[in-house]
Amino acid sequence: MIPHTIAPSEIELVERARKGDKKALSAIVKDNEQLVFNTALRLVGNTEDAECIMQETFLKVFQAIDSFKGESSLSTWIYRIATNFALMRLRERKKNYNGFDDIDLHVSKSTIDAFNRSVGNNPQRAVENSELREFMNAAIDELPPKFKSVFVLKDIEGLSLKEIADMNDMSLPAVKSNLHRARLFLRNRLAEFVGSEPVSV
Repeated sequence: MIPHTIAPSEIELVERARKGDKKALSAIVKDNEQLVFNTALRLVGNTEDAECIMQETFLKVFQAIDSFKGESSLSTWIYRIATNFALMRLRERKKNYNGFDDIDLHVSKSTIDAFNRSVGNNPQRAVENSELREFMNAAIDELPPKFKSVFVLKDIEGLSLKEIADMNDMSLPAVKSNLHRARLFLRNRLAEFVGSEPVSV
């Protein structure tokens, strides 16, 4: 039984889907496919993997629809499934990664200080134009999987640190450390891009 904490229309849609109603299943895909694809693409960074994750997600949704308890919205439940598939894909990549310490984290202190004052802790706030946005996306793609997933889930998707820890099977301190290192790397890369001039936000 789904509690009445979600919209009545969602309850009806889930109940129809549980009975194998093809129109209901199609509606679930249509309503959520863009969210799933965008989330997967942000995490894994390429269209082919994102499309595979989208297929895996909806297959899992249809297989597990009976287990949906309505403790969150349907889209949130689907989002978490998609995120978990994306994180699994990133963990597979991690096995072939040589280590984050090979990336140079050091640029001039004055440059970093100026950049930090202008954008605070979240480098995503500095993205004001298409050229800088492209550079930002490329810099995010340079992050090793464990740092990229934490940054994307926290600073782009807006999840809590606790949620991210649960999704990544990590301790809260480890999540905080990885997020700090991801932000530091991105600030350094963006500081190289803008030079020592502060960026307006």
